[in-house]
Amino acid sequence: MTSPVELAPALPFADQPVLITGASTGIGFACAQVLVDAGARHLILTARNGERLAAAQAQLQANATVHVDTLVCDHTQRDDLDHLLMHLDELGWPGTLIANVGVNPVHEYGPKKMHSLSFEQIQSAVTTNITHTFYLLGTTLKAMRSERRGRILLVGSQGWRHGIPGQALYNLSKSSLAGLKNSVVGEYGGSGIFCHLLNPGLVLNERTLRLRQNNPQLAAQKGVTEMDVAQAALQLLLIDDLAENGRERDI
Repeated sequence: MTSPVELAPALPFADQPVLITGASTGIGFACAQVLVDAGARHLILTARNGERLAAAQAQLQANATVHVDTLVCDHTQRDDLDHLLMHLDELGWPGTLIANVGVNPVHEYGPKKMHSLSFEQIQSAVTTNITHTFYLLGTTLKAMRSERRGRILLVGSQGWRHGIPGQALYNLSKSSLAGLKNSVVGEYGGSGIFCHLLNPGLVLNERTLRLRQNNPQLAAQKGVTEMDVAQAALQLLLIDDLAENGRERDI
């Protein structure tokens, strides 16, 4: 596999803060590692768990070339989002955003078919995955628009294309990212802002372990690692040709 340093000997956005949501572990943290190796100098990471966030910060800052700021943020809560946005005034508005946060209710209460979902469960997932993602992007885009440059990567999923039973809420929210990506490109592409959508397939991590054990169809899939996803994310973020803006990639 090609290393991130070989892919980006001079990271074009190394002089700008990079905001990665949900970055204490998993895909978000893998993206942070890849960007540090590629030459990023300022990362801003969010996560709900302060202890894991501090551990991620310490591990990344072992590389003396990067400065890592962290903000505890529960992206299910509007107040936490407003707190994050307020602090970006102090830390620096990101020139690059990796929108990685997204809840899958299946991990909380198991597979549920649509007729079994309560209004509250529907509202919670849609608010976190769609409303709050839209809100974060909209506010971040104001700063990118004034700079006439910016890069946004939305982390989606291939799952919604298959209508995986029991996770309709997740399928709905991830499918919405395609329309969101196209809207960003249509409205802001002329301002030098890139937006791409990365759709991982089955990610081989502890969060999907129970699902894989209980679903023979999933267990038979080859899957991808978190680092595979992070490497693909970097490749999309490196796109500099506006003719290629709005790429949607499956991995």
